[in-house]
Amino acid sequence: MVAANSIAKPPEMIYNVYQGGGSMNVAISKWGNSLGIRIPATIVEAMNIQAGDTLSYEMKDDSFVLRKKTSTRQLFESFYGKSFDDITSEDIGKGDELDWGEDVGGEIF
Repeated sequence: MVAANSIAKPPEMIYNVYQGGGSMNVAISKWGNSLGIRIPATIVEAMNIQAGDTLSYEMKDDSFVLRKKTSTRQLFESFYGKSFDDITSEDIGKGDELDWGEDVGGEIF
């Protein structure tokens, strides 16, 4: 006989998604051998994500956290305030060598 507390409980199929101070429910659907969720349009808009973007995830306590990954291209566009294709070598600079001071460890250059 199996003890009642050792029986695996099926996972909940509805999870809460934070949405600006409130929460909403999203349904989990079967997707091949995996499970998937649909991200509501309000979250898509707030995170500025679109099909093909990459999200990173982490498990934190009892939460599943999704974050939008930022590409190097997006970082450059954000920093310089213009399209990546419009960034020139003058924007970036000459790439002169920087003096970081004397070596303090076992650096090999």
